[in-house]
Amino acid sequence: MAHRTTLLLGAGASRAVSYAGKRSIRSPLDADFFELLQKVEAKDKDETAVSELIQWILAAHSPVWTSMERTFYTLHMRARMQEVLFPAERLDANVKKLLSCFTRAVDTLLRKAHGTEACKHHMKLLEKMKSSDTVVTFNYDLVAERALKKLPDMPEFGSWIYGFAAKPVNAENVPALYKLHGSVNWVYEDDSEVFKVRQENWSDFDNEPGYRSHSGFAIMLPYWDKKIDEQPWSRIWERAAARLKKSSRLIVWGYSLPLTDLKASELMRLSLGRGCLEDACVIDPSGDVRTRWRAMFPKQRFWPYDDIEEFLENPPTWW
Repeated sequence: MAHRTTLLLGAGASRAVSYAGKRSIRSPLDADFFELLQKVEAKDKDETAVSELIQWILAAHSPVWTSMERTFYTLHMRARMQEVLFPAERLDANVKKLLSCFTRAVDTLLRKAHGTEACKHHMKLLEKMKSSDTVVTFNYDLVAERALKKLPDMPEFGSWIYGFAAKPVNAENVPALYKLHGSVNWVYEDDSEVFKVRQENWSDFDNEPGYRSHSGFAIMLPYWDKKIDEQPWSRIWERAAARLKKSSRLIVWGYSLPLTDLKASELMRLSLGRGCLEDACVIDPSGDVRTRWRAMFPKQRFWPYDDIEEFLENPPTWW
């Protein structure tokens, strides 16, 4: 039976892009989201939203800024409780406004960190994959798409990239791409079974970064209790799980398997643990992260790497 490979991408993979040294802002991690937000120079249309979010974080009167997930969860919980407990009051930090400010802030940081660049590291990984392989990412950004665009003989862009439509016949060298937390270029419409994609062709990626600070966003915000059982999210997670179960080789790049992300952890355990996984490769500078992944897959052959350069220079024998 032919081996199937899954490439799992986290925020660390977007932080370690080949062009990172050329950008004024690095791609945000959970731990430094607030610090980067204070440094970024936002566009006029986003400046108010970024400024207001910073002030709400500072007004939280606790060090929530050490984690983007904790920041959003705390602010969202407080805004929602105020709406429930004091419905007659006019609130500055209501849930709707918080969601808008948060997504604009994320878009601003990603635009500054990535622009229209294509990562050579991602390209080298993706060019060795085929249609039976899978890319699973928890990132909102367009790093994977821009790397795919640069591959030779790449078919015309379409929603098939994300599994929203059937693959064209000439896409035998293009892996399936599942963005479990959504994407900045997706649009959500009520009662729709799938997300719509803003770009219509690859040339659309050349005209602008794609981080538009739109209000009709389709990203899964950093709640601790992610609503993966609701459409259209459940369709994406179900299809990703089916592909993971068939994977014999796993490459994890920059995903720390945080303890708070229980549903992502269970996705790995239920899919890969019951499947045919033989090899697990983890690319991460943190020894604790590598140990966490090793503990999840103790029976599999394990291939640890500190960074992507080390992996590319001395990959596993099966890569």
